[in-house]
Amino acid sequence: MTPKFVGHYADHRMTSPTEIARYSERIKKMAEDFAKDEILLVATCSRVEFYGEESALRNIPVEVFAGFPFDRIEGAAAIGRRLAEIVSGAQSRILGERNIIQQLENAYKRGDQNLPIFQIARWGVDIGLAARERHQFNASFTYDQFVRAVMADRYKNGETRGHLYLIGASDLCVDLIGSGVGEHFPSTRAVTRNPKEARKRFRRWADKKVDVMHLREFGHAREPWSLAVITTSDLNDQHKTDLQKGLLQLEPCTVVDLMANPEISDALAGKLNCVSMYGEEFHRSIEHNNEQLAPKRLLVCSEIEAAFQTVQIDISAKAR
Repeated sequence: MTPKFVGHYADHRMTSPTEIARYSERIKKMAEDFAKDEILLVATCSRVEFYGEESALRNIPVEVFAGFPFDRIEGAAAIGRRLAEIVSGAQSRILGERNIIQQLENAYKRGDQNLPIFQIARWGVDIGLAARERHQFNASFTYDQFVRAVMADRYKNGETRGHLYLIGASDLCVDLIGSGVGEHFPSTRAVTRNPKEARKRFRRWADKKVDVMHLREFGHAREPWSLAVITTSDLNDQHKTDLQKGLLQLEPCTVVDLMANPEISDALAGKLNCVSMYGEEFHRSIEHNNEQLAPKRLLVCSEIEAAFQTVQIDISAKAR
């Protein structure tokens, strides 16, 4: 008998972006366990989604859903279509964003590729990427552009610039260095728990002058014309305490928190000039990007729908 495939999903449209981001942060730690149970988990800053055979999803403890308003879809084609729309960027908070491609590929590669649910995912990803490529459905919005916009606003009257502090040696930090945002400051300083490892990561941008410092060395003097950008969420409680203490002592003109799950507490945000992914400035940038891509989104979704009306998925019993 052909197995029945179902999905339960909650995303940024169904609850507040901050709530779904915090929930996802907790759930994604269970991804390997779900894969072993033949369940595809898609957990990003904007969504938490479970897919698999109905019998497998029935075994998920009710507390995992944490009271979120999950929607349900049924059937291999419906699941494949949704995954195609997700990887295309058509379901993202920032339309056409590229991070979702790697996130979804990582999600389905965790599982046994011979199992039908992961074959369905591969099928959806292939169709979604093809539609995305054909229509060049890519966000004009980038994080370095957003940081530059904040810089332009904060230093619009020709104020003397302090240092640019990049908190964390993450991929995002490396991308910001490569984009050249630090060229507008006297110096760029990367603040990290592991300076030795950070220097290795920054070698690809040897032409960019970056000073590396330990988190404990950060923020020993007031620098009201410096700018701090948080690029990592990989911080334990002690590191968060050190970071927040350093920021309070530094008192930069602005702290830009680029994390989906903000590292700056509400209490601390009230003492500093903070910009987060949920603030008005970020929201305006997203709106501009989404307005530009809205016509293309219709074309991408139409192509995906057409593909699922004509293509037959093979979930033969050879995996069973």
